[in-house]
Amino acid sequence: MPTPIDLNRFAQIKATGHLPSPRGVALAIMRITHDETVSTAELARTIKVDPAFVGRLIKAANSAAFRQRAIVSVQEALMVVGIPTVRAMALGFSLLSNYRKGACPGFDYMRFWSSSVIMALTMQTLSPRTRVVAADELFSVGLLARIGELALATVYPARYGQLLAEAAAAKPGRDLLELEQQAFAMTHSDLGTAMLMDWGIPPVFTEPVRYFERPLEAFFATDGREMVIMQCLILAKCVADICLSKSDEQRLLIGKAIRLAAHLGCTREAFIDDCNEIARQWFEWSKLLQLSAVELPAFDSLGGVGAEASGAKVLPKKGGFDDEAPPHVEAVPDVRALLVSSDAVTCGQLSKTLGELGIKVFECPGLDGFMEHILDIQPQMLVLDMEGDEARISRLIRTIRASRFGRGIFILLLLPTRDERHLAAIEAGADDFFTKPTGTRMLRARLNTALRVVLLQQDLEHEREELRHFAAELAISNRSLQEAALTDSLTGLPNRRYAIERMQQEWAASDRSARSLACMVVDLDSFKQINDVYGHDVGDMALRLASETMRRMLRGQDVICRTGGDEFLVICPETSQEEAIACGDRLRKEIENLTVTNEDKVLRLSISVGVAVRDETMASGSDLIKKADCATLCAKRQGRNQVVSKLDTEDDDSVDSFTRTYFT
Repeated sequence: MPTPIDLNRFAQIKATGHLPSPRGVALAIMRITHDETVSTAELARTIKVDPAFVGRLIKAANSAAFRQRAIVSVQEALMVVGIPTVRAMALGFSLLSNYRKGACPGFDYMRFWSSSVIMALTMQTLSPRTRVVAADELFSVGLLARIGELALATVYPARYGQLLAEAAAAKPGRDLLELEQQAFAMTHSDLGTAMLMDWGIPPVFTEPVRYFERPLEAFFATDGREMVIMQCLILAKCVADICLSKSDEQRLLIGKAIRLAAHLGCTREAFIDDCNEIARQWFEWSKLLQLSAVELPAFDSLGGVGAEASGAKVLPKKGGFDDEAPPHVEAVPDVRALLVSSDAVTCGQLSKTLGELGIKVFECPGLDGFMEHILDIQPQMLVLDMEGDEARISRLIRTIRASRFGRGIFILLLLPTRDERHLAAIEAGADDFFTKPTGTRMLRARLNTALRVVLLQQDLEHEREELRHFAAELAISNRSLQEAALTDSLTGLPNRRYAIERMQQEWAASDRSARSLACMVVDLDSFKQINDVYGHDVGDMALRLASETMRRMLRGQDVICRTGGDEFLVICPETSQEEAIACGDRLRKEIENLTVTNEDKVLRLSISVGVAVRDETMASGSDLIKKADCATLCAKRQGRNQVVSKLDTEDDDSVDSFTRTYFT
């Protein structure tokens, strides 16, 4: 089981008061979004105080919405990305703005943020490939995934700078996480995860953040969202390293990245296309965030490097990897074997036999560093030469088996003699063994057995992947259906169902804040005559033109919905009667100038507007809408094309159509 985070240690670090934290508008957004009943109007008003964040939010909404119509307002952006994502984005961008530099001598702040933004763009780009999490959510996870590093550099600048220098000069196998644990009793992975938890980020994101730099310790289900998000983070970090490394290092990393992408279902060509899209987006985001412009590599040229770029020696099968398998052997798709042995003769025999079976073979000369090869190559088969430290080999096998990924590797032991020294390794989790020297027929039989198990596991994983993709597609379809259920197909405005829910939310918000609430019922004049005389096509054209004009002329805090054939409801939070009348008259004047051309005839449009403001006589939102509906009827009786707000008492009960239709 995974070790729990030491929350007492986190509390001690937090008590120093130096942890990176959101400020200003971001802090206000964090606070109000923890209220589940907060309205998008309230959130939009808070966001608009910070024009920089407004631009970043709208840009993120346009890049993640996958819609033909551009998002141009904060209100629309909030509907697209959702409140949880807005909270995470505000947090990330606030930290970026306030922690561009610091006192840690060995910490490259600009490189850190450039890497974080590239990771965010990579995660967002991978979303349509994986189909398990929305693109905007993955963007936020990528942006904040390494926040623990910034935290340690901020809280312990001098000591962390020394640690970074020690890690750069450390011997292989002693990494930064180990040094951090010794120095601070907490790694940057654990600290970053604790910070995200403290900020209200869901566990489905915080757990992958904790383990993506040490995936063998993760206990995620192979078909779970956490596993996919962790794999995306590993790939995103690799892409960021490629982008910010020197050209010779880039060619060593691209092969690893291509293999990681393959595990997420991306072909080489698709991954290179994704990287080119990331480079294009990076150019725009670097200007928006005022980051140092880093020229990203030409991924098309880097993508030509194959698996040999990983640093592990790739041993070609008979006839070469690109040739067809021998006539009597069926080619095996994407099965990789890692040989760990210092015996060149044995490795040569095994490599030849595995190659003839259609398996791609990698070689590691010893135990030092072979765990890194496993993470890099991610083999389905592992052949371990037991001639050496048997106790160490047993510990390594237990480490592999303790991870979700390692449970599926077929581990084959190569024994120097027939004795019982291998029993500890078998008990640790090895699958099979054979002794040296081994005849070709026996060797092929053992390897064929291992291959059958691997192929069965691949078939099972393929079926799980299909089920996972089906579930993801179903979730996306359900989300699209939910959006469609709240949207009017003709005008693109929210429909009457949304109007009911939104009025209830705004009424509750008005109760809490004791602020005014107004609404308008807008009716298109003589709409029935337009349909009867000129046809429904012209009527639809008039509705679309009027709705688009009203949406453009309304304030950012107002919500407009189409509630009937020619009837619209406008909800106006924190609006007085005078302000609502002025808003309604502005709409009326703008619509009055509209014309619809039909062949040789020009039709002029107009609207009748009824305005109502909440008062002590009203018990619910339905009463408010009823009052506005009555005012609209009064406007029509008085000659149309006007705004009415005050009614005689006898008019109040004359019309109740909207209330009866939608609130009973």
